[in-house]
Amino acid sequence: MGILSTTQEVAASALSLMPDAGGELVAEETLTLVAVLSARVCEVVAPREEALAASMLAAPFLYRDWLVGASMVEARKSNLVREGVEIGRRLEKKAAFYTAHLQGGLIPARSSLENVLLMWMGRISPPRMPESPEKRLAELPVLDRLQTHVRVIAAQLKHAFPPPTDE
Repeated sequence: MGILSTTQEVAASALSLMPDAGGELVAEETLTLVAVLSARVCEVVAPREEALAASMLAAPFLYRDWLVGASMVEARKSNLVREGVEIGRRLEKKAAFYTAHLQGGLIPARSSLENVLLMWMGRISPPRMPESPEKRLAELPVLDRLQTHVRVIAAQLKHAFPPPTDE
């Protein structure tokens, strides 16, 4: 739930600043970024919960499957499967990008997260924006929102999976 909620807040914030940005692109990039970030937190805080970290990484793909399935039911068309495959390919590339830039086994420091957000901003921005990605990012509360997300996920994981006690 936190992944989807945070994605919606961050994507809406970006779209409010850049209404010409593609909503689907912003949603895919943001969901993938938040999912990878969440999985990285899980890897650190609950290292024995590999399945949970993997499920966090799968969130964009599960959401894609749900959207495509809902569209197929509503439109009563099966040709949307091809579109779902294309979306899956895009998500795989995005996941590889964010996985490479959010180092495994570490919760990113503020400066590292800001660097990834600058890349995210560049990836979601329409061409020929007059401001730099740094300036646009500074106008949005997304860095603070993602740091809050990291703290909440970490706290929930610590509560659900306390470290073993040496007895």
